[in-house]
Amino acid sequence: MNQVSTKELSALVEEKVDRLFPRLVEIRRHLHMNPELSNQEFETTKRINEWLKEFGVPQLSANVRTGTAAEVTGNIEGPTIALRGDIDALPIQEESPLPFRSKIDGVSHMCGHDVHTTIALGAAIVLQELREILPGNVRILFQPAEETEGGATSMIAAGLLDGVSSIIGLHNSPDLPTGTIGIKDGFFMASVDDFTLTIKGKGGHAAQPERTIDPIVIGSAVVSQLQTIVSRNVPSKESAVISIGAFQAGATNNVIPDKAILKGTVRTSNEEVRQNVYETFKKVVTNTVTALGGEVEIDYQFLIPAVVNDAKITKVVRSAAVSVVGEEKTLVSEPSMGGEDFSHYQKVIPGSFVWLGSRNEEKGIIHGLHHPQFMVDEEAMKIGVKWMVQSAFQLLKE
Repeated sequence: MNQVSTKELSALVEEKVDRLFPRLVEIRRHLHMNPELSNQEFETTKRINEWLKEFGVPQLSANVRTGTAAEVTGNIEGPTIALRGDIDALPIQEESPLPFRSKIDGVSHMCGHDVHTTIALGAAIVLQELREILPGNVRILFQPAEETEGGATSMIAAGLLDGVSSIIGLHNSPDLPTGTIGIKDGFFMASVDDFTLTIKGKGGHAAQPERTIDPIVIGSAVVSQLQTIVSRNVPSKESAVISIGAFQAGATNNVIPDKAILKGTVRTSNEEVRQNVYETFKKVVTNTVTALGGEVEIDYQFLIPAVVNDAKITKVVRSAAVSVVGEEKTLVSEPSMGGEDFSHYQKVIPGSFVWLGSRNEEKGIIHGLHHPQFMVDEEAMKIGVKWMVQSAFQLLKE
């Protein structure tokens, strides 16, 4: 059987995913109970490889510290596309009454990467079962360290995109109800850059501020001036956010310190805006601090590019979404100022990233990402696996 209609394929995928689902729930709950932080996912990697072997999915040799990959080779010659799932957890104490809550103190899957891993594994299993009719090859990346930095780049450096024509991925969304998929071409998620400002002044007695150069006053002025960068320098049709997350200075009430440290993040919608904000940021900070008599050291880190979905790939995965959840539940997403290192893959090959609805108010699954009571509706895993498999077939045919 080398040729099947879209309707026949949908029925095949539906049957296989429904049959596999109880096992996927077991796998997901094991992962949820045994979370590991970024770049420490040794046991998670071991278990993924064991599950790949159990279901006869060929593992790829990958020179990475943690994380792994597999590839399903179709019986019909064609291109190679990739699916990506992230595997790391967060340093958050889970507050859940569920029997499969995290067993590791202070570590939990409060972003749903256990679900993403399970979906990617489920897609690999189903594709392996359908390899006789698969018009090409599908590489599955189980990526470490999405929550920090270096996960995606380590997979790229290991050559896991070599020979791959396109890549897709997903992230659960507690803002969308289970049964929906959110898709958008173009700008999808923001770039992520972090900064630390060390403002140096002159300390002294709080009763004699005229003898000091107060870094707290200078830092406060910097905070105010940074807000003008977005409002006065970024075009209204573009997006940017500058936020201060930490302002550290002094230790007591009657001493003006000699130093203040400000830490924050910058999010932008594209590379042009990103560079514009950076250049303006340096000028605003330096000029403000200097004008008030202080000195400043600027540590500005470019971390993750913006997620920008390829129009052609997005059209294909949207078609796959419609085949899985229907037209009405295939939604047009609003762009997010959150970041995702999936963007590193998109710098190498075209790709598309989507939101998988995972909210279920009837089950009390209502909390946002990184909340200590966050949870994913497991029914969303069925939809995620079906979407990945359908997308893989359609991308290979296209």
